[in-house]
Amino acid sequence: MKKIGIMGGTFNPIHNAHIMMAQAAYEQYHLDEVWFMPSKNPPHKEKDNIVSEEHRTRMVQFAIDGMKHFIFSDMELKREGTTYTSDTLAEVHEQLPEAELYFILGGDSLEGLVHWHEPEKILKQCIILAAPRGNIGAGEMKEICQTQGKKLQGTILPIKMNHIQISSEQIRKRLKKGKSVAAYCPEKVRNYIHLHGLYDSTIMKYKAKKLDKNLLEVLASTLRPKRLAHTMGVAYTATSLAFCHGADAGKAELAGLLHDCAKYYTGEELRTLCEKHNIELSPVECTNTALIHAKFGAWLARERYGIQDEEILSAIFCHTTGKPNMTILEKIIYAADYIEPGRHMECKPHALEKIRRECFQNLDRGICMISENVVCYLRQLDMAVDETSMRTYEYYKSLLEKNREGRG
Repeated sequence: MKKIGIMGGTFNPIHNAHIMMAQAAYEQYHLDEVWFMPSKNPPHKEKDNIVSEEHRTRMVQFAIDGMKHFIFSDMELKREGTTYTSDTLAEVHEQLPEAELYFILGGDSLEGLVHWHEPEKILKQCIILAAPRGNIGAGEMKEICQTQGKKLQGTILPIKMNHIQISSEQIRKRLKKGKSVAAYCPEKVRNYIHLHGLYDSTIMKYKAKKLDKNLLEVLASTLRPKRLAHTMGVAYTATSLAFCHGADAGKAELAGLLHDCAKYYTGEELRTLCEKHNIELSPVECTNTALIHAKFGAWLARERYGIQDEEILSAIFCHTTGKPNMTILEKIIYAADYIEPGRHMECKPHALEKIRRECFQNLDRGICMISENVVCYLRQLDMAVDETSMRTYEYYKSLLEKNREGRG
Protein backbone atom coordinates (compact mmCIF):
# COMPACT_ATOMS: atom_id res chain seq x y z
CA MET A 1 0.00 0.00 0.00
CA LYS A 2 1.37 3.38 -1.02
CA LYS A 3 1.81 5.87 1.83
CA ILE A 4 1.32 9.46 0.67
CA GLY A 5 1.90 12.55 2.76
CA ILE A 6 -0.01 15.71 1.85
CA MET A 7 1.52 19.07 2.73
CA GLY A 8 -1.17 21.69 2.17
CA GLY A 9 -1.14 25.44 2.64
CA THR A 10 -1.15 28.73 0.82
CA PHE A 11 2.69 28.71 0.68
CA ASN A 12 2.70 32.49 0.59
CA PRO A 13 5.66 32.01 0.45
CA ILE A 14 6.92 28.47 1.07
CA HIS A 15 9.71 28.44 3.67
CA ASN A 16 12.28 26.21 5.38
CA ALA A 17 9.89 25.04 8.12
CA HIS A 18 7.55 23.60 5.47
CA ILE A 19 10.42 21.63 3.95
CA MET A 20 11.70 20.40 7.33
CA MET A 21 8.22 19.31 8.48
CA ALA A 22 7.68 17.36 5.27
CA GLN A 23 11.12 15.74 5.46
CA ALA A 24 10.66 14.72 9.11
CA ALA A 25 7.23 13.23 8.37
CA TYR A 26 8.64 11.39 5.34
CA GLU A 27 11.46 9.83 7.35
CA GLN A 28 9.65 9.07 10.63
CA TYR A 29 6.52 7.54 9.12
CA HIS A 30 8.22 5.87 6.13
CA LEU A 31 6.13 7.68 3.53
CA ASP A 32 6.64 6.88 -0.13
CA GLU A 33 6.25 10.50 -1.17
CA VAL A 34 4.96 13.86 0.03
CA TRP A 35 2.67 15.98 -2.13
CA PHE A 36 3.03 19.76 -1.81
CA MET A 37 -0.40 21.13 -2.59
CA PRO A 38 -0.95 24.94 -2.69
CA SER A 39 -4.47 26.07 -1.81
CA LYS A 40 -6.57 28.04 -4.27
CA ASN A 41 -9.13 29.76 -2.03
CA PRO A 42 -8.41 28.85 1.61
CA PRO A 43 -11.37 29.76 3.87
CA HIS A 44 -9.24 31.20 6.68
CA LYS A 45 -6.97 33.56 4.70
CA GLU A 46 -7.33 37.14 3.49
CA LYS A 47 -7.09 36.82 -0.29
CA ASP A 48 -5.77 40.36 -0.72
CA ASN A 49 -2.48 39.32 0.91
CA ILE A 50 -1.93 36.23 -1.26
CA VAL A 51 0.20 36.47 -4.40
CA SER A 52 -0.96 34.83 -7.62
CA GLU A 53 -1.30 31.07 -8.08
CA GLU A 54 1.47 31.20 -10.70
CA HIS A 55 3.94 32.77 -8.28
CA ARG A 56 3.09 30.37 -5.45
CA THR A 57 3.29 27.40 -7.82
CA ARG A 58 6.75 28.36 -9.04
CA MET A 59 8.06 29.06 -5.55
CA VAL A 60 6.94 25.60 -4.38
CA GLN A 61 8.44 23.96 -7.46
CA PHE A 62 11.77 25.72 -6.95
CA ALA A 63 11.79 24.84 -3.24
CA ILE A 64 11.40 21.10 -3.85
CA ASP A 65 13.39 20.74 -7.08
CA GLY A 66 15.86 17.88 -6.81
CA MET A 67 13.99 16.05 -4.02
CA LYS A 68 12.38 13.13 -5.85
CA HIS A 69 10.18 12.11 -2.92
CA PHE A 70 8.59 15.58 -2.89
CA ILE A 71 5.88 16.01 -5.55
CA PHE A 72 4.14 19.21 -6.62
CA SER A 73 0.36 18.85 -6.95
CA ASP A 74 -2.02 21.42 -8.46
CA MET A 75 -5.11 19.47 -7.42
CA GLU A 76 -6.52 22.24 -5.22
CA LEU A 77 -5.54 25.00 -7.64
CA LYS A 78 -7.61 23.34 -10.38
CA ARG A 79 -10.71 23.14 -8.20
CA GLU A 80 -13.04 26.15 -8.20
CA GLY A 81 -14.62 27.58 -5.07
CA THR A 82 -13.36 27.49 -1.50
CA THR A 83 -10.64 24.94 -0.79
CA TYR A 84 -11.65 22.39 1.85
CA THR A 85 -9.26 19.67 3.01
CA SER A 86 -12.08 17.11 3.32
CA ASP A 87 -12.86 17.54 -0.41
CA THR A 88 -9.18 17.24 -1.33
CA LEU A 89 -8.75 14.00 0.60
CA ALA A 90 -11.89 12.57 -1.02
CA GLU A 91 -10.50 13.43 -4.47
CA VAL A 92 -7.14 11.78 -3.71
CA HIS A 93 -8.93 8.66 -2.47
CA GLU A 94 -10.96 8.56 -5.66
CA GLN A 95 -7.78 8.66 -7.75
CA LEU A 96 -5.78 6.30 -5.50
CA PRO A 97 -8.28 4.17 -3.55
CA GLU A 98 -5.58 1.88 -2.15
CA ALA A 99 -3.34 4.66 -0.85
CA GLU A 100 -2.90 5.44 2.83
CA LEU A 101 -3.02 9.21 3.32
CA TYR A 102 -1.18 11.31 5.91
CA PHE A 103 -2.03 14.99 6.22
CA ILE A 104 0.88 17.08 7.55
CA LEU A 105 0.25 20.24 9.55
CA GLY A 106 1.70 22.39 12.31
CA GLY A 107 0.67 22.36 15.95
CA ASP A 108 -0.85 25.82 15.57
CA SER A 109 -3.22 24.44 12.90
CA LEU A 110 -3.91 21.34 14.99
CA GLU A 111 -5.31 23.50 17.79
CA GLY A 112 -7.93 24.90 15.44
CA LEU A 113 -8.68 21.64 13.61
CA VAL A 114 -12.07 21.25 15.36
CA HIS A 115 -13.19 24.43 13.61
CA TRP A 116 -12.21 23.25 10.12
CA HIS A 117 -14.85 22.24 7.58
CA GLU A 118 -15.94 18.63 8.35
CA PRO A 119 -13.04 17.76 10.72
CA GLU A 120 -14.46 14.28 11.53
CA LYS A 121 -14.60 13.50 7.81
CA ILE A 122 -10.95 14.57 7.49
CA LEU A 123 -9.89 12.16 10.25
CA LYS A 124 -11.81 9.28 8.62
CA GLN A 125 -9.88 9.78 5.39
CA CYS A 126 -6.35 10.22 6.70
CA ILE A 127 -3.92 10.15 9.58
CA ILE A 128 -2.88 13.59 10.80
CA LEU A 129 0.83 14.19 11.39
CA ALA A 130 1.47 17.30 13.50
CA ALA A 131 4.73 19.17 14.05
CA PRO A 132 5.64 21.74 16.74
CA ARG A 133 4.58 25.18 15.46
CA GLY A 134 3.31 28.45 16.89
CA ASN A 135 2.56 28.15 20.61
CA ILE A 136 2.76 24.36 20.56
CA GLY A 137 6.23 23.12 21.51
CA ALA A 138 7.75 19.68 21.07
CA GLY A 139 7.04 18.71 24.71
CA GLU A 140 3.27 19.33 24.42
CA MET A 141 2.82 17.80 21.00
CA LYS A 142 2.14 14.19 21.99
CA GLU A 143 -0.51 15.10 24.57
CA ILE A 144 -2.33 17.48 22.22
CA CYS A 145 -2.32 14.86 19.46
CA GLN A 146 -3.96 12.35 21.79
CA THR A 147 -6.53 14.87 23.06
CA GLN A 148 -7.53 16.08 19.61
CA GLY A 149 -7.55 12.52 18.23
CA LYS A 150 -10.05 11.40 20.89
CA LYS A 151 -12.21 14.49 20.36
CA LEU A 152 -12.39 13.94 16.58
CA GLN A 153 -12.34 10.13 16.72
CA GLY A 154 -9.28 9.70 14.54
CA THR A 155 -5.53 9.17 14.57
CA ILE A 156 -3.24 12.14 15.12
CA LEU A 157 0.47 11.46 15.53
CA PRO A 158 3.33 13.81 16.46
CA ILE A 159 6.28 14.63 14.22
CA LYS A 160 9.44 14.72 16.31
CA MET A 161 11.47 17.78 15.41
CA ASN A 162 12.75 21.03 16.88
CA HIS A 163 10.30 23.86 17.33
CA ILE A 164 11.03 26.19 14.39
CA GLN A 165 9.65 29.71 14.63
CA ILE A 166 9.23 30.56 10.95
CA SER A 167 6.00 31.76 9.37
CA SER A 168 5.04 33.13 5.96
CA GLU A 169 3.62 36.25 7.61
CA GLN A 170 6.94 36.85 9.36
CA ILE A 171 8.77 36.53 6.04
CA ARG A 172 6.40 38.95 4.28
CA LYS A 173 6.90 41.54 7.02
CA ARG A 174 10.69 41.24 6.85
CA LEU A 175 10.67 41.62 3.06
CA LYS A 176 8.47 44.70 3.27
CA LYS A 177 10.97 46.28 5.67
CA GLY A 178 13.89 45.39 3.40
CA LYS A 179 15.30 42.82 5.83
CA SER A 180 17.06 39.60 4.84
CA VAL A 181 15.15 36.31 4.79
CA ALA A 182 18.25 34.18 4.10
CA ALA A 183 17.58 32.02 7.18
CA TYR A 184 13.91 31.58 6.34
CA CYS A 185 13.53 30.52 2.69
CA PRO A 186 15.42 28.29 0.22
CA GLU A 187 17.79 30.34 -1.93
CA LYS A 188 15.87 29.74 -5.15
CA VAL A 189 12.69 31.00 -3.51
CA ARG A 190 14.47 34.12 -2.19
CA ASN A 191 15.87 34.91 -5.62
CA TYR A 192 12.49 34.37 -7.23
CA ILE A 193 10.81 36.73 -4.75
CA HIS A 194 13.38 39.47 -5.41
CA LEU A 195 13.36 39.01 -9.20
CA HIS A 196 9.60 39.63 -9.16
CA GLY A 197 9.56 42.17 -6.35
CA LEU A 198 6.98 40.10 -4.44
CA TYR A 199 5.71 41.21 -1.03
CA ASP A 200 7.02 44.76 -1.66
CA SER A 201 10.58 43.42 -1.68
CA THR A 202 13.50 45.14 -3.40
CA ILE A 203 13.71 44.01 -7.04
CA MET A 204 16.95 42.19 -7.72
CA LYS A 205 19.27 43.60 -10.34
CA TYR A 206 22.29 41.58 -11.38
CA LYS A 207 25.12 42.82 -13.58
CA ALA A 208 25.97 39.91 -15.81
CA LYS A 209 29.39 40.16 -17.42
CA LYS A 210 30.23 36.50 -17.96
CA LEU A 211 29.29 33.01 -16.84
CA ASP A 212 29.93 32.74 -13.11
CA LYS A 213 28.49 31.04 -10.03
CA ASN A 214 26.25 33.97 -9.12
CA LEU A 215 24.69 34.21 -12.57
CA LEU A 216 24.00 30.48 -12.58
CA GLU A 217 22.34 30.74 -9.17
CA VAL A 218 20.08 33.54 -10.38
CA LEU A 219 19.12 31.63 -13.54
CA ALA A 220 18.52 28.47 -11.50
CA SER A 221 16.12 30.47 -9.33
CA THR A 222 13.92 31.39 -12.28
CA LEU A 223 14.25 28.53 -14.77
CA ARG A 224 13.08 25.00 -14.08
CA PRO A 225 15.80 22.28 -14.39
CA LYS A 226 14.96 21.29 -18.00
CA ARG A 227 14.91 24.91 -19.13
CA LEU A 228 18.19 25.59 -17.32
CA ALA A 229 19.77 22.55 -19.00
CA HIS A 230 18.57 23.87 -22.37
CA THR A 231 20.03 27.29 -21.53
CA MET A 232 23.42 25.80 -20.72
CA GLY A 233 23.27 23.80 -23.95
CA VAL A 234 22.57 26.94 -25.97
CA ALA A 235 25.43 28.82 -24.27
CA TYR A 236 27.81 25.94 -25.02
CA THR A 237 26.68 25.63 -28.64
CA ALA A 238 26.77 29.40 -29.19
CA THR A 239 30.34 29.52 -27.89
CA SER A 240 31.36 26.67 -30.19
CA LEU A 241 29.72 28.34 -33.22
CA ALA A 242 31.45 31.62 -32.35
CA PHE A 243 34.87 29.97 -32.34
CA CYS A 244 34.05 28.24 -35.62
CA HIS A 245 32.83 31.39 -37.43
CA GLY A 246 35.20 33.98 -35.94
CA ALA A 247 32.67 35.73 -33.67
CA ASP A 248 33.09 37.00 -30.09
CA ALA A 249 32.80 33.86 -27.95
CA GLY A 250 32.23 35.81 -24.73
CA LYS A 251 29.26 37.67 -26.19
CA ALA A 252 27.90 34.45 -27.66
CA GLU A 253 28.07 32.66 -24.32
CA LEU A 254 26.37 35.53 -22.45
CA ALA A 255 23.61 35.87 -25.06
CA GLY A 256 23.08 32.12 -24.92
CA LEU A 257 22.81 32.18 -21.12
CA LEU A 258 20.23 34.96 -21.15
CA HIS A 259 18.26 34.12 -24.30
CA ASP A 260 15.45 32.48 -22.27
CA CYS A 261 15.76 34.66 -19.15
CA ALA A 262 12.05 35.62 -19.42
CA LYS A 263 10.83 32.08 -19.95
CA TYR A 264 9.53 31.73 -16.39
CA TYR A 265 6.65 34.15 -17.06
CA THR A 266 3.28 32.85 -18.25
CA GLY A 267 1.96 33.96 -21.65
CA GLU A 268 -0.58 36.28 -20.05
CA GLU A 269 2.09 37.83 -17.83
CA LEU A 270 4.32 38.42 -20.86
CA ARG A 271 1.52 40.11 -22.78
CA THR A 272 0.79 42.38 -19.82
CA LEU A 273 4.46 43.21 -19.24
CA CYS A 274 5.08 44.00 -22.91
CA GLU A 275 2.11 46.36 -22.89
CA LYS A 276 3.37 47.99 -19.69
CA HIS A 277 6.85 48.57 -21.12
CA ASN A 278 5.67 49.56 -24.62
CA ILE A 279 7.10 46.51 -26.36
CA GLU A 280 5.24 46.11 -29.64
CA LEU A 281 3.86 42.66 -30.44
CA SER A 282 2.71 41.30 -33.79
CA PRO A 283 -0.82 39.84 -34.16
CA VAL A 284 0.65 36.34 -34.23
CA GLU A 285 2.69 36.98 -31.08
CA CYS A 286 -0.46 38.12 -29.29
CA THR A 287 -2.05 34.73 -29.98
CA ASN A 288 1.09 32.55 -29.85
CA THR A 289 2.63 33.69 -26.56
CA ALA A 290 5.53 31.23 -26.93
CA LEU A 291 7.19 33.86 -29.13
CA ILE A 292 6.94 36.78 -26.71
CA HIS A 293 9.61 35.69 -24.23
CA ALA A 294 12.37 36.70 -26.67
CA LYS A 295 11.26 40.33 -26.91
CA PHE A 296 10.65 40.72 -23.21
CA GLY A 297 13.82 38.75 -22.51
CA ALA A 298 15.83 41.50 -24.20
CA TRP A 299 14.19 44.09 -21.93
CA LEU A 300 14.85 41.90 -18.90
CA ALA A 301 18.48 41.35 -19.91
CA ARG A 302 18.99 45.12 -19.98
CA GLU A 303 16.98 46.11 -16.89
CA ARG A 304 17.59 43.17 -14.54
CA TYR A 305 20.89 41.73 -15.76
CA GLY A 306 22.61 44.99 -16.71
CA ILE A 307 23.39 44.07 -20.33
CA GLN A 308 24.15 47.25 -22.30
CA ASP A 309 25.65 45.64 -25.40
CA GLU A 310 23.08 46.21 -28.15
CA GLU A 311 24.37 43.28 -30.19
CA ILE A 312 23.70 40.85 -27.33
CA LEU A 313 20.27 42.37 -26.65
CA SER A 314 19.33 42.14 -30.32
CA ALA A 315 20.41 38.48 -30.48
CA ILE A 316 18.12 37.71 -27.52
CA PHE A 317 15.29 39.81 -29.04
CA CYS A 318 15.11 37.89 -32.32
CA HIS A 319 16.15 34.37 -31.30
CA THR A 320 12.67 32.84 -31.79
CA THR A 321 11.74 34.31 -35.18
CA GLY A 322 15.08 35.33 -36.59
CA LYS A 323 15.05 38.23 -39.04
CA PRO A 324 16.41 39.00 -42.51
CA ASN A 325 20.10 39.88 -42.76
CA MET A 326 21.04 38.95 -39.18
CA THR A 327 24.38 39.81 -37.63
CA ILE A 328 26.76 36.92 -36.96
CA LEU A 329 25.82 36.90 -33.24
CA GLU A 330 22.08 36.96 -34.03
CA LYS A 331 22.52 34.00 -36.38
CA ILE A 332 24.55 32.10 -33.80
CA ILE A 333 21.92 32.44 -31.04
CA TYR A 334 19.05 31.66 -33.43
CA ALA A 335 20.86 28.51 -34.57
CA ALA A 336 22.16 27.47 -31.13
CA ASP A 337 18.64 27.61 -29.69
CA TYR A 338 17.55 25.05 -32.31
CA ILE A 339 20.53 22.69 -32.43
CA GLU A 340 21.84 22.58 -28.83
CA PRO A 341 22.77 19.02 -27.70
CA GLY A 342 19.70 18.58 -25.50
CA ARG A 343 17.33 18.87 -28.45
CA HIS A 344 15.89 15.54 -29.54
CA MET A 345 13.15 15.93 -32.13
CA GLU A 346 12.14 14.71 -35.53
CA CYS A 347 12.38 17.59 -37.98
CA LYS A 348 10.98 18.04 -41.46
CA PRO A 349 12.02 18.55 -44.15
CA HIS A 350 15.59 18.73 -42.75
CA ALA A 351 16.84 16.29 -40.10
CA LEU A 352 18.29 17.81 -36.95
CA GLU A 353 21.70 16.13 -37.31
CA LYS A 354 22.02 17.46 -40.85
CA ILE A 355 21.21 20.98 -39.65
CA ARG A 356 23.77 20.68 -36.85
CA ARG A 357 26.53 19.78 -39.32
CA GLU A 358 25.47 22.52 -41.71
CA CYS A 359 25.50 25.25 -39.05
CA PHE A 360 29.19 24.62 -38.39
CA GLN A 361 30.04 24.47 -42.11
CA ASN A 362 27.78 27.12 -43.63
CA LEU A 363 25.80 29.14 -41.08
CA ASP A 364 23.55 30.83 -43.65
CA ARG A 365 22.51 27.48 -45.07
CA GLY A 366 21.89 26.18 -41.56
CA ILE A 367 19.70 29.23 -40.80
CA CYS A 368 17.73 28.63 -43.98
CA MET A 369 17.12 24.99 -43.06
CA ILE A 370 16.02 25.90 -39.52
CA SER A 371 13.63 28.62 -40.69
CA GLU A 372 12.15 26.29 -43.31
CA ASN A 373 11.59 23.63 -40.65
CA VAL A 374 9.89 26.18 -38.39
CA VAL A 375 7.52 27.33 -41.14
CA CYS A 376 6.70 23.73 -42.13
CA TYR A 377 6.10 22.74 -38.51
CA LEU A 378 3.67 25.60 -37.90
CA ARG A 379 1.79 24.92 -41.12
CA GLN A 380 1.57 21.24 -40.26
CA LEU A 381 -0.10 22.20 -36.97
CA ASP A 382 -2.34 24.66 -38.82
CA MET A 383 -0.85 27.52 -36.77
CA ALA A 384 -0.30 31.05 -38.03
CA VAL A 385 3.27 31.78 -39.16
CA ASP A 386 4.68 35.00 -37.75
CA GLU A 387 5.52 37.49 -40.48
CA THR A 388 9.12 37.86 -39.29
CA SER A 389 9.64 34.08 -39.32
CA MET A 390 8.40 33.94 -42.90
CA ARG A 391 10.57 36.87 -43.99
CA THR A 392 13.57 35.18 -42.34
CA TYR A 393 13.01 32.01 -44.34
CA GLU A 394 12.41 33.88 -47.61
CA TYR A 395 15.51 36.05 -47.13
CA TYR A 396 17.92 33.18 -46.49
CA LYS A 397 16.37 31.01 -49.17
CA SER A 398 16.83 33.86 -51.67
CA LEU A 399 20.35 34.52 -50.40
CA LEU A 400 21.42 30.92 -51.01
CA GLU A 401 19.81 30.90 -54.45
CA LYS A 402 21.73 34.07 -55.42
CA ASN A 403 24.96 32.53 -54.17
CA ARG A 404 24.35 29.44 -56.27
CA GLU A 405 23.59 31.57 -59.35
CA GLY A 406 26.75 33.58 -58.73
CA ARG A 407 28.85 30.45 -58.65
CA GLY A 408 27.13 29.14 -61.78
